[in-house]
Amino acid sequence: MTHPNKRDSEIVVELAQTFAGLMLEKFPGWSRAFFRFYIDELQDGASASFERAGEVTLLSAMREGPFYDRMAELARELHEGGVIFKVLLLTMHSNLDYRVDYEHKDSDRWRITKLDGATGIPLGLN
Repeated sequence: MTHPNKRDSEIVVELAQTFAGLMLEKFPGWSRAFFRFYIDELQDGASASFERAGEVTLLSAMREGPFYDRMAELARELHEGGVIFKVLLLTMHSNLDYRVDYEHKDSDRWRITKLDGATGIPLGLN
């Protein structure tokens, strides 16, 4: 990973603000939320989920299309600007503390799914 520049930092803040805005507007009572973006030579994609009252809900790409479009646009800009990653994971708590993690090798890391008994929380997180 290269050293982040000012624009990279601005993009990360905008990712967090965009995610917080959606969660606060549409999903009252959420406690923790996750946004995952992956990118490789051929494609990219995003998924998201959140916890509320002990339940994990996947965010619908159909219902939340503009949110996903904007988040993917920002993540692509971050990647193209020199922050090298295969997977970006944004974890946000309801107090709006957030963390961004990057995976450089394993494009399957932190998958968000409910398939095969998974909970909807990124695989490998508690």
